[in-house]
Amino acid sequence: MGHWYTKDGTPMYTVPKADGSGDRDTTLRDAKKLGLLPSVTTITKALAAPALEAWKTRQALEAAYDSPPAFGESVQDCQKFWLSKAEMAGQKRMEFGTKIHDSIEWALSPAVWYDERVETPIGEIHNLSTFVNPVTEMFSDNKWKIVGLEQVLVGQGYAGKTDVIYIGQDEYGIIDFKTTKDATKPFIPATYKMQIAMYHVAEHGGIDDKAAGYNIFISTEENVGAVKAVRYDAEELRKAWKAAQGLIAAWQYENDYYPAEA
Repeated sequence: MGHWYTKDGTPMYTVPKADGSGDRDTTLRDAKKLGLLPSVTTITKALAAPALEAWKTRQALEAAYDSPPAFGESVQDCQKFWLSKAEMAGQKRMEFGTKIHDSIEWALSPAVWYDERVETPIGEIHNLSTFVNPVTEMFSDNKWKIVGLEQVLVGQGYAGKTDVIYIGQDEYGIIDFKTTKDATKPFIPATYKMQIAMYHVAEHGGIDDKAAGYNIFISTEENVGAVKAVRYDAEELRKAWKAAQGLIAAWQYENDYYPAEA
């Protein structure tokens, strides 16, 4: 499972079922048959993410603590319930993050954006503007000119949808939004820089001295509404691109699929 694109950048997240009863998720087997490109995140997920795995473990332990076994309940039934509850917590955070992303995109576009009340993953009620306005103000303050929003970019052997392509004062590049528990102390895995480097190279063909990129972190649970921009300069992006090239090669070897050569 993962996200896939045709070589012209058309999303192919699903394919028709053989019996004509609807669609199903696109698989690696489908991608090989159709000559599809893996998404940037499909490739970066091949890199070990110990912090994410530790978070998943904590979620399962919290579920076990909150719901101790009933009398006579089997270990297998308990495990199934606990893992399901932990997965639901992760799904809730992911869906909320997607809503924030979509709202920021609307607010940054010429379209009319409407505020609304929303429930955070921990059950608090806030206006969407609590999360969106600090980001739009940051764009205004930094005089970032938007030249692309939610745009699919196609690289050599990969593709993906980036949040923002921008031009700033004496720099240009990619901006990627990340919702997080507390933006004032964000966790920044190496893959975040790799993602931005991969998008930058796909859009611009290389990384020159004026290249830059940002992750903008948005708090959803602690210090709600706080935002933090973390900037990566050209040298950092070159290093990240070099690492990403190795990861692309490793992903292709692991899956015995070389779409750039197909």
